Amino acid sequence: MQISYTTYWRPRPVFGGNMQVGETIYLDYQASTPVDERVLKVMQEASTTLFANPHAADHALGWRAAAAIGKAAGQVGNLFELQGDDVVFTSGASEANAMAIRTAEAIAARSQRTELLIGAADHGSILNESAQSNLTVRYITLDERGAPDPEQLETMISDTTALVSIVGVNNENGAIADLASLSRICKTRDVLFHADLAQAPLAMDLDVLDLNIAFATVSAHKLYGPKGVGALLAGPGVSEIVRPVVAGAGQQGGRRGGTMPTELIVGFGEACRIVAENGQNERDSVAVIRDHFVRILEGKQIAALVGSIRNRHPGNALMRFPGTDASDLLARLQPQVAASTQSACSSGSIEPSHVLQAMGYDRHFASECARFCFGRFSTTEQADSVVDLLASILDNT
Repeated sequence: MQISYTTYWRPRPVFGGNMQVGETIYLDYQASTPVDERVLKVMQEASTTLFANPHAADHALGWRAAAAIGKAAGQVGNLFELQGDDVVFTSGASEANAMAIRTAEAIAARSQRTELLIGAADHGSILNESAQSNLTVRYITLDERGAPDPEQLETMISDTTALVSIVGVNNENGAIADLASLSRICKTRDVLFHADLAQAPLAMDLDVLDLNIAFATVSAHKLYGPKGVGALLAGPGVSEIVRPVVAGAGQQGGRRGGTMPTELIVGFGEACRIVAENGQNERDSVAVIRDHFVRILEGKQIAALVGSIRNRHPGNALMRFPGTDASDLLARLQPQVAASTQSACSSGSIEPSHVLQAMGYDRHFASECARFCFGRFSTTEQADSVVDLLASILDNT
């Protein structure tokens, strides 16, 4: 199958076509991003020249693979203003989130801090890992934008809190959390702060040290890298308390076992390098397309944006279609448009979105909502085409 892409803000095409697979326009970038051609290139090179086990310490090919991983760790760390030594590579964001919860359990085991505070609209991996932990779990309610409410956290945090864990940019409503305020509250109570930043690099600049984030979760396939690799960023002074989900043979300083997948990690590093170099321009370009899409839909009174346009992921358009079942609407858009009714981790669930319920909306409201998300290879022409398709379907309903 031939996949072609289009340029975004850059003066030369990256892939040279539209982000379209056959006849399908892709508008599900928060579920997963296509792998950038530049990332594919370095991965292909790594697969032919860096195939040796990076933990093989007795020969030059092992050293070269290890050096490539070290370079990639530096690229990942640099995107978050950290060092490569602060990066613990994992199989993805879900494992990194599980490591954060395991670390909270370790804190509880050696102290009186047995409580875990998490956002009510956090990713399913955090919600499920927390529910299976031996910690007392409490949920931070959302503000009017759909982000964890700092005022609520201030009333909940205490000397029994082992860890505060929130999603930095919501994967469904796109709301950007007030990380500075949340981390400040944690610091004043001497509580470690974990942020799931899987969606964040495409939405904002990040300085984990300045924000006093002890642990951060990141994912390659959310920023135009490969699936199957992510990382837990452990800031200075807390790396030694990280508890692995996979102990393995003690690789990565005992923080995460298993042979490191060199090709995936090299691709992850290159994806981070590209975002670090071009992130702000790209965010501005994507937001223009998203705003155009929302403005036309609302102008035609077809749909309304859920939440505020401010402090939001630049590609996120969570739209409500009053009187229309969103699942049925997306089914009728097949195969022309790829979008979703809720986050990919919950897709297929018969339950309404837990994010929308946490925002205070009922099941009926949630059933009328669909998420369209634009990204690096989206175009205004695609946005217009999707609006026309929606209008045609709804006119015939």
